[in-house]
Amino acid sequence: MPKRLDEVKTFMDRKRLASFATVDSNNAPHVVPVFFTYDEGKVYIQTGRKSVKVRNLLRNNNVAMAVYRGEEAVIIRGKARIIDDEKEFIKRTQEHINKYRLKLDEQSRDSVGIPLFDTNVRSVIEVIPKRIIFW
Repeated sequence: MPKRLDEVKTFMDRKRLASFATVDSNNAPHVVPVFFTYDEGKVYIQTGRKSVKVRNLLRNNNVAMAVYRGEEAVIIRGKARIIDDEKEFIKRTQEHINKYRLKLDEQSRDSVGIPLFDTNVRSVIEVIPKRIIFW
């Protein structure tokens, strides 16, 4: 379990699933499980460009997430944005593919046919933590 901020990366790199919360148009929380990567203190989430997560954060960029195993947890509260830079999008998508060892076909689609590098279909959410709690 992380005891210091510098141990959070190791914990996050080992975990596969997180709960990710956005705020909907009625100011109600919307929580979903997500796959993620963690790099240089930020979290990156791959999702559909038209997902509820994306629509919510375009209205209100306050987010929270929890990554946990048993009684170990990292809770992050912060702001989120959609990555617009193509090079950054490609880099973060490739990190996601590497972490989850995804196999892509010739058109860069995953096992369910999602074209992961198509910015018309996919988005990368960057979470910038304002507060990290761990135990």
